[in-house]
Amino acid sequence: MILVMFHVELLIVCLLVRIIFCQEFDVTICPNGLTSSSSGPHWQSSIPKRFEFFAEVSTDAKSVQITQLFHSPKRDAIIFHNFELITQKYYDFQTNEILSIDKNMECTRLEIDKNEGQPIAISQIVKPSILLGFNERNEYNNRFYTRYVGSTTVRGGIAVQQFQSCFYVSEQNLTINATYFLKLSNSNIASDIVQIDVLSKNFSYTYNIIRFISNSTLDITTPSGVFCPNRTITKKIPENFPSRLSLHAEALVPVLNTTSTTIESYDRLIDQVLEFERIDYIGTKNNSLPSSATRMLIDYSVGLSYTYERETQQCTVMNMSVNTHMHTMSQIVFQFGTDNNVIKFQYTGIHECDRDRLQCHRWIGQNEQVNFIQQYEWFWSAKYNQIDLQKFIPIKVNINNINKHDQSKVHQEFNFFNYNSLPNSMQAIDSTLAECYRALGPSHGFNYAILRMTLNNDAKHPVERHLLSLQYRLHLQLAVDLGIRHIRLSSIIIDTIRNSTDNQSKDVYVTFTLLDNPPISKTRLKEPSSLELIKTLALQINRGDFRVRDDDGGYELKARSNSLRTLVLYLLPHENHTAVLNSNITQTMLH
Repeated sequence: MILVMFHVELLIVCLLVRIIFCQEFDVTICPNGLTSSSSGPHWQSSIPKRFEFFAEVSTDAKSVQITQLFHSPKRDAIIFHNFELITQKYYDFQTNEILSIDKNMECTRLEIDKNEGQPIAISQIVKPSILLGFNERNEYNNRFYTRYVGSTTVRGGIAVQQFQSCFYVSEQNLTINATYFLKLSNSNIASDIVQIDVLSKNFSYTYNIIRFISNSTLDITTPSGVFCPNRTITKKIPENFPSRLSLHAEALVPVLNTTSTTIESYDRLIDQVLEFERIDYIGTKNNSLPSSATRMLIDYSVGLSYTYERETQQCTVMNMSVNTHMHTMSQIVFQFGTDNNVIKFQYTGIHECDRDRLQCHRWIGQNEQVNFIQQYEWFWSAKYNQIDLQKFIPIKVNINNINKHDQSKVHQEFNFFNYNSLPNSMQAIDSTLAECYRALGPSHGFNYAILRMTLNNDAKHPVERHLLSLQYRLHLQLAVDLGIRHIRLSSIIIDTIRNSTDNQSKDVYVTFTLLDNPPISKTRLKEPSSLELIKTLALQINRGDFRVRDDDGGYELKARSNSLRTLVLYLLPHENHTAVLNSNITQTMLH
């Protein structure tokens, strides 16, 4: 009994040893057994871990072109086509998935086990990398050897060295007998291979190699415009945006009911803290008419949008929807105004992005509606001159609206320039809002005041050297002291011309515009009226509490007591539209 059990255990061990070490190969394919060691002239011991392989594969019945892009032991792609079809397969052994793209550019995803591989390219034809000494998961096959056979000629006279290899692919239970023909050289590198004859499962075929590129710099990316449902996300699209940013865009958009396109241009500034957007739009109406220039201001805090025509200096104001609110920067930039991040972006790799020496990260996302699909393809800076860039900058976005019924597509392309993560929204917004108030006027309830005050400069600070700094500091200080958003202040003019008539030749005169609250809004934000603000500022100045200073010590100026003058003041309708011009009403208001 003990002897029988010993024989059984020995049989099991022998079977395991045979499976693991001897391998279950097909002796009809390799009658002399598997190739166990290399012999003869030097065969390159290892193929580079990055290469591009282009070949035509011929069988008794057909021929097909096969391209393999081998990026690393973790990723590769196979592209094959004949007269009937083109198919692309993208293998990723980090995410353990295969993405297959057909001739209609439709993508399907196949999940594979973390221990599985995919040695077959098409039908019974194995991937080129299998024949070059890699296993099913793109790692080096440590049981791949070649045997030198001798010299011969192929393709009508090309002198070559002939090598032969028999090896086993366990995943498909596949025995392969491959014969390699390398151009005569002293190197015997992979690029010398001109032909590989393969026999497997009584099926023979030939790889006629057109081109082999070692250490390719080409990255593997799925084609532009292809979205693969359920694809694993390997890199998140940028989301950590600043609270304010600005950029310039050139848009290529189709003209309705024609096959032509037009170029539109806009500058956009987004300020989340202020809850404000500014969009400068220039669109060519057609080839015979000049372009139109429009600036739109969107004030989410009061629910109003202003459209200002710069050529005619006309302004239109509209009440926004009650439910309209400021989106997050991510929703504005990437979600195009949709809530809850409904667009899920997939990372597709590094791609050319139509800028000189620049390569981009690319993401693609879709928003599926009832009758159509909105597709967004974003390009963000990745490399310049093959050097990795630390800061991501948006370069362009392709937008496709795809009709579900007839698969027709409307394409738009936006290219971005002058991306600025630290814009000065004071300069970019405030003056235009004041122009809108002037255009609409007090007859529509858009009231404003023009004020002037005097800053004491007895210390003779060189203010003329710091005009921009002083203008900025005044703007900021007034907004802080009055407790209002800085968009209500604009047109700050600094006058340093000497006025000898009042013996204040060293003083600095400051004139600025103060906007009143808009008469129409959903008024989520309530700020003091201009009349209240003038009283507050006058009291502060008269107490000697209003001052402005430069952080670098260039100046420190204090407003002279009783120097606030109201040059123009329009009051709200319930205050009888009072208009006061060129009069010192400050003292009157204080009593």
